[in-house]
Amino acid sequence: MKKELLIIICFLISISCFSQNKESLLRDGNKLYKDSSYNAAEIKYRKSLEKDQDYFNASFNLADAIYKQERYGGPDGSSALFNALKDNAPSREDLSNIYHNLGNSLLKEQKTDKAIEAYKEALKINPNDNDTRYNLTLAKKLKQEQDKQEENKQEEDKQEENKQEENKQEENKQEEDKQEEDKQEEKKEGISKEDAEKMLEAIEQKEKEIQKELQKTRIKGKKINKLNDW
Repeated sequence: MKKELLIIICFLISISCFSQNKESLLRDGNKLYKDSSYNAAEIKYRKSLEKDQDYFNASFNLADAIYKQERYGGPDGSSALFNALKDNAPSREDLSNIYHNLGNSLLKEQKTDKAIEAYKEALKINPNDNDTRYNLTLAKKLKQEQDKQEENKQEEDKQEENKQEENKQEENKQEEDKQEEDKQEEKKEGISKEDAEKMLEAIEQKEKEIQKELQKTRIKGKKINKLNDW
């Protein structure tokens, strides 16, 4: 009986030491977190989770420490860690805090739509959370600005596309006009050349006729020696 009691006492002491150890690491991490030593705090939280991987407070604070280090995206980022905690929240208040912080992390990733949804979920659980309501309002304004910027960009892209199309059409028209001018010039040059050849032939023909007339005149007017009768 004494032996069994001793085993139970040792077991309880072991559990107590185990619990104190993970909580001690958590407290150490919290002190470092308050001193803005977020990387060192992260290490303490991870060591606490090595003692108990289901330790919610260590997991939540770990996500916070990673958020403070501006590591938002990816499988090890704060968004993924907060999202993984939703099913393990010990209370509705904790769940509301998870959604609130998840919204903050998603907003840092510029995933505004998802951030808005996270804030809305937080307010469904805790409608009196003014911080979440304020952040939701900011996220909605940011979304409106992003939508407006996107609309402006699309309009600018459309105008640029239209301008490029107009320039292309103008270039094609200029090319067509140039080709037409070249054709007209070639046609004009062709006619002039033909006329010039005809004129040259006419001149040559006229020259021949003149030469013939001169030749006749010379023959006709040539003095013939008179023969003596003796």
